[in-house]
Amino acid sequence: MIRWAGMEILEQFAEVVEPKHTGLLLWNVSPQAMSRCFNGAAMLTNTKALVAKARDRGVRIMYSKPGPVDWKSVGAPMIRMRMKQMRVSDPKALETPGAGKAAFAQGLEPEPNDIVFEQFLPNAFLGTSFEWWLRKYQLKTLILAGASIETGIDGTARDSLNLGYYTVVVRDCVGSPFKDTYDAALLSLERIFDIVDSADIIREW
Repeated sequence: MIRWAGMEILEQFAEVVEPKHTGLLLWNVSPQAMSRCFNGAAMLTNTKALVAKARDRGVRIMYSKPGPVDWKSVGAPMIRMRMKQMRVSDPKALETPGAGKAAFAQGLEPEPNDIVFEQFLPNAFLGTSFEWWLRKYQLKTLILAGASIETGIDGTARDSLNLGYYTVVVRDCVGSPFKDTYDAALLSLERIFDIVDSADIIREW
């Protein structure tokens, strides 16, 4: 730990991911979202192992699930972004958000003490109860896993840091529909955040 300017700055990675002040966010881990990822199968395996260790160490686990939205409520700018993300020229090619679909991949279902909140935009802090839970449990660190790295993970990571939370992105538990997009997003995030493999966190726990 570094003591500077009246603050205590967590320095060692073990300090950053100390279970008593760490939360694990599983962002959009629906079967549909994970199946769209080029690395979806590996994501699922690695995330299951990370969640199991988190439960064993008493880490607070939080899930987002799609809220009651349709394309009209999402709005034209978001549709344009999705078209660019999915590399399609016709919005009809986009998958309808949320409604009537399984919220969680098999093996990643929430347990009774987990926190589940509805997501509306690709950012856990926008229009949700998410930060209220972080403050309620006095969490300092947020670990991010799920899909997709270039939208919800990126947006959440940047706001997490801006709002004063240590932020960790789990390299092998996040995904994207395209490997080149994943690589570009990861490269950008690595300049700012702790980017680690699930095994690195499991080892510290």
